[in-house]
Amino acid sequence: MANEKLTRDELVTKNMGYVITLARQYSCELLSTNDLISEGSIGLIKAAEKYDPSRGKPFVTFAAPYIRHSIEEAIRKVTGETPVLSTDESLPVGSNNNYTLLNVLEDKDAPKADLVMEQASLSDDLIGAIEVLNEREKAVVKGFFGVECERKTMAEIGEELGLKRERVRQIRNQAVRKLRKASLEHR
Repeated sequence: MANEKLTRDELVTKNMGYVITLARQYSCELLSTNDLISEGSIGLIKAAEKYDPSRGKPFVTFAAPYIRHSIEEAIRKVTGETPVLSTDESLPVGSNNNYTLLNVLEDKDAPKADLVMEQASLSDDLIGAIEVLNEREKAVVKGFFGVECERKTMAEIGEELGLKRERVRQIRNQAVRKLRKASLEHR
């Protein structure tokens, strides 16, 4: 029994990277990627407990439905809706990754919790302040600063709005001046 437990622990540890890859395919405003990874980990553990290597099926292939089900169930509980994958990434079935739990514990590039909270607060403040802008200025500011959408380059914003990059820069600067002026008036 001890060897069987060790095998399950190894399966979970070595396949956490796969859970991360699957979790990043989902998008849910109410759950962070870390929450989705945690839910996927629960599915991975369930799969490791039920896996029978004598059947000849690679563990990753066996575990994928468990991981997806756990992530989708968490999203369904929070939103009441069936989750939609956020990308069309195709993953290698039965891939043999070399991730360990240590690779996953700390991501040096991930924003720290207080920074995420501060950015969320600033984003909320910006959404309220942005009401002084016209529609085109709002679109430019939201796109450039990543408010309610992914952050975009000025070229990408220009392409969406049918403007040149330089014009987008001018609109952004004008909008920022308006926001500063409105901010000073509210003090």
